[in-house]
Amino acid sequence: MKQYKVFRHPSGALESVRPGWSWSAFLLGCFWAFTLKMWGVGMAGLVALALVGVLVPMEMLGVVIFGVVLLLCHLAYGLLGPRWRMRHLLGRGYRHADTVTAPDPERALALAARYRGWQEAGEDALGAR
Repeated sequence: MKQYKVFRHPSGALESVRPGWSWSAFLLGCFWAFTLKMWGVGMAGLVALALVGVLVPMEMLGVVIFGVVLLLCHLAYGLLGPRWRMRHLLGRGYRHADTVTAPDPERALALAARYRGWQEAGEDALGAR
């Protein structure tokens, strides 16, 4: 079981974020940010890599330097990505609504909705699994 922070938009939309390390952000890097419409974060990573590619000659040492910078960028996304995502949601009008412990993000949203009463009383928030 993992802990998730649940964010709620005034329109009723819910999003969940698991604080801490993000494997998907680490593996996908700036493309992870683009999929979540975090354009600034994604472009920052792309520009950093492009600058290193342009400024460092691609000889043996240059390739090593580029690889190290690429690894550092991916580590930054893995470590800081969830925090960037929470900040992005807050900037889009979402508010932190709850913190729940659940096995996956979908279940976290369902648990938060059930405990906060964001659904009809007769509707099962967890559904049949």
